[in-house]
Amino acid sequence: MADLGISHTHVNQYGSVRSKKPAAAGSRIQRVLHTTLVAAAFVFVAAVVCGLIG
Repeated sequence: MADLGISHTHVNQYGSVRSKKPAAAGSRIQRVLHTTLVAAAFVFVAAVVCGLIG
């Protein structure tokens, strides 16, 4: 590793190695939203195919 004046103990602090943190609340909300939209689309298509709508 090139000597950049940063010791190895401080390298992680600058983001060169991803820390293993749990998913942020924002990404969790986004996952729930996407799951809800996909489920709603599936139910809608199933209702159209079965003749409940239209």
